[in-house]
Amino acid sequence: MDDESEQFQQDVLESAHQMISGETSQIVPNQGQLPSMVVLMDEDDVVLIHKARERLAAPQRVKVSMDDL
Repeated sequence: MDDESEQFQQDVLESAHQMISGETSQIVPNQGQLPSMVVLMDEDDVVLIHKARERLAAPQRVKVSMDDL
């Protein structure tokens, strides 16, 4: 399960990188600058992101029965 999780995360990161690279290669020549985005986060957002990162770093097993599916 750990290998699958790591592979999934790697696939997501590669996809995001490809999307960003493609957008950057189109925007830089057209506008002469790198794309940027302003993101406002409040304290609740920061806490949620921290909790999500902790859970991704140490995932827990979940028992599921066939009836639950």
